[in-house]
Amino acid sequence: MKQVRITGVGSYLPERIVSNDDLSKGLDTSDEWIVSHTGISTRHLAAPGETTSDMAIAAANRAMADAGVKPEDIGMVILATSTPDHGDMPATACDIQHGLGAVNAGAFDMIAACSGFVYGLEVARGLIQCDGRPILVIGSERMSSIVDWTDRNTCILFGDAAGAVVLETCEAKGHRFYGSVLCSDGSGADMLVRSGGAWTEEDGQLVRPGTVQMQGRPVFNFAVRALPRIVSELVARYGFEMNDLTHIVAHQANFRIIDAAARRLDVPRERFYLNVQDVANTSSASIPLALDHMNEEGLLKEGDLVLTVAFGAGLLSGGNLFRW
Repeated sequence: MKQVRITGVGSYLPERIVSNDDLSKGLDTSDEWIVSHTGISTRHLAAPGETTSDMAIAAANRAMADAGVKPEDIGMVILATSTPDHGDMPATACDIQHGLGAVNAGAFDMIAACSGFVYGLEVARGLIQCDGRPILVIGSERMSSIVDWTDRNTCILFGDAAGAVVLETCEAKGHRFYGSVLCSDGSGADMLVRSGGAWTEEDGQLVRPGTVQMQGRPVFNFAVRALPRIVSELVARYGFEMNDLTHIVAHQANFRIIDAAARRLDVPRERFYLNVQDVANTSSASIPLALDHMNEEGLLKEGDLVLTVAFGAGLLSGGNLFRW
């Protein structure tokens, strides 16, 4: 079996920054309340006409440049998103493949909500064994297009962004991608949904069709349980101890979730990277965005043991374990 590693990372954030004070002008909320309950201070929002594929292309180009890979070398483009450009079809990954000039690549979308990137990374790890060519795994979300901006319980949480990595085979055993844990609990599928489609409320009426509807407390409780469980299972499965982990890169949904997970795991909170305060919850873009920021900040060193972990709608959860 070929050794696999991440060879490049890249990200994109829209120029427009919206603060909590900006939101409080039209909502019954405040900066103090939002920060104390979520840890979020600002979020980036896409410009009018700026699409999921636009952001993904920008992030992917930066990841390829970081890896030293040309577009024509890419064998597959995998996009994790909940906000595709075209709705159901065609796949937004096809727009990205064309926009990048990745003329030799296949392309497809994955819908796994906030867990999409960790799912996509594991799918890419399997695909690269068959073909051997570099694979782009992208998380890109225009969450501003699907939140109800009159609902203070959800609109304060989300931002727009894209993040991407290049996955390649390698000879160096020290860069091993160990594996992943992927889980689903469909009994909670109604806790976090984008209303519309075949799903309705029990009375048959859709609530604000097309927007995110979330049962906040049950989702929070699920996340606080899922995050430490995934971390513990990954560490044990591959024969490591918790202290062996250099970095835990969790889905950036809410500071309180990460803080609670750190306490449950008895791991210093500093081992968890945080940028949710600046970018909010960017769904599937969250983890690759964090990886790119960590790389830019010089936090990722060769040989570091890195664990990613995500949770979200589905209810899905999962994580990946690899050497940097």
